[in-house]
Amino acid sequence: MVAESLMDGIVVKHWGGVEKKKYSLTELGEAFSVMNLSKEDLTEDGKRCIIYGELFTTYDAIIDNVVSHTDKVDRLTLSEDNDLLFPASTTVDAYSLIAPSAITERGIVLGGDMFGIHISQEHSAEYISLIINAIYRNKLSKYAKGSTIIHLHYGDIKNVEVELPDLKTQLYLVGVVKRLRTKFSIETDYLVKLNKAKQSLLSALFI
Repeated sequence: MVAESLMDGIVVKHWGGVEKKKYSLTELGEAFSVMNLSKEDLTEDGKRCIIYGELFTTYDAIIDNVVSHTDKVDRLTLSEDNDLLFPASTTVDAYSLIAPSAITERGIVLGGDMFGIHISQEHSAEYISLIINAIYRNKLSKYAKGSTIIHLHYGDIKNVEVELPDLKTQLYLVGVVKRLRTKFSIETDYLVKLNKAKQSLLSALFI
């Protein structure tokens, strides 16, 4: 949580200090729907895939390690190299529904209750995901509908405007965030190993 808050702060500060231009979401790329895919379709091996629920539980703004697989082979929806994925429903609240993730690897199977945008090469899907998560969640959450189950449809948000800098500036921030993510991951792994070593040492002392 601390790491996420720090990175959100960096995104907000950088975004606020650069020249930007307004774009509607429909100007950023081509929307697409995905195939049906659920937890029951996951397998130990097969094609790598991302299912709807993982946008909440497994991935954050940038997907850099796809963990699931499926053996489905018919009518697959495959990612392109600059995609932005939105969950389309939740039972929590409208704010938590605005949790897009960017995938920049081709050929990943996509499925479940989500929709995507193939972002044009003039922009970075990873950057757009970062600023939506850090800056535009409140704005976009107003377009979610429902009570028990809250839905978000591309058609409802396609004309919403976001402000973006040029591609070079977008990629600079993405690079900074990725380096920070790597640093936090290494340090977290190190702390886990230290705690395990500490527990082992304490166990040995009190045997």
